[in-house]
Amino acid sequence: MDPTLSGFALGLLLGAAKVGAIGTVGFGIAWWRARAKLKQFESRLPDPARLEERLANLEQIADYTAGQVNRLVEAQAAAPQISPPSSPGNPLQSN
Repeated sequence: MDPTLSGFALGLLLGAAKVGAIGTVGFGIAWWRARAKLKQFESRLPDPARLEERLANLEQIADYTAGQVNRLVEAQAAAPQISPPSSPGNPLQSN
């Protein structure tokens, strides 16, 4: 084997090893930073018991609002059945 070719092959091998080492270190750093970010995000998550309490409260509010809307609909449906008192100055009374 030619010594210049052998030196060239050794240079390629060392270059590939450097690229591999740099890639491994870069991947390690990215992995470490991603784990740190994930732990930070997980620490910000609310307590599941608190979420259950908030959901129950939201359901109560939705039920109350639905009841109030039903009352308004029933009142509006009954409104045409109630006739206004007749008086001379009543603008709602038709002639």
